[in-house]
Amino acid sequence: MHIIIGLLTALGTLLYVMERMRIDIGWLNPWAWKRRRAWSKMATGNPVYGLDKPIDAIALIATAAAKIDGDLSIEEKEALKNIFRNTFNQSEQEASQLLGSSVYLLGPGEDVFRSPEKVLQRSLEKFSVEQKKSSMKLLSEIIHVGGSPSSLQQEFVNKVERVMNPDDGKNSW
Repeated sequence: MHIIIGLLTALGTLLYVMERMRIDIGWLNPWAWKRRRAWSKMATGNPVYGLDKPIDAIALIATAAAKIDGDLSIEEKEALKNIFRNTFNQSEQEASQLLGSSVYLLGPGEDVFRSPEKVLQRSLEKFSVEQKKSSMKLLSEIIHVGGSPSSLQQEFVNKVERVMNPDDGKNSW
């Protein structure tokens, strides 16, 4: 027993001396480590996966659907602005800002193209049934702007539709 007390005293003394010498011993605290880890993941992660509002998430998805087969054309930009103005009841300036922020967040877009479910994950439960239907209609409109949609656009919209309207695997029996 006296050996255990001696080891604990030595450990306590060592930690006290390290703290007095300004050596960081915060890594010993598991709660602080968990907070730092969560903050680090949030700060260094892709910002498109942190969209909480349905309007921001679907604006990004719509921009991605228009941009998946190349850069946005002028008519696609105008169609997106019109959709944002009419569907989301925004002013011209707000629609332009939403389009600009969506294009900026999208960047090259490979992450969004590969996994739209991650983009919609945080905001999906906030969508109403009517908003989900409206979002799919919006996506259908935007991919038909330049004529018939490309296979990449159609595949992307199908991925989004599977996320928005998941089949629970329930049989009718």
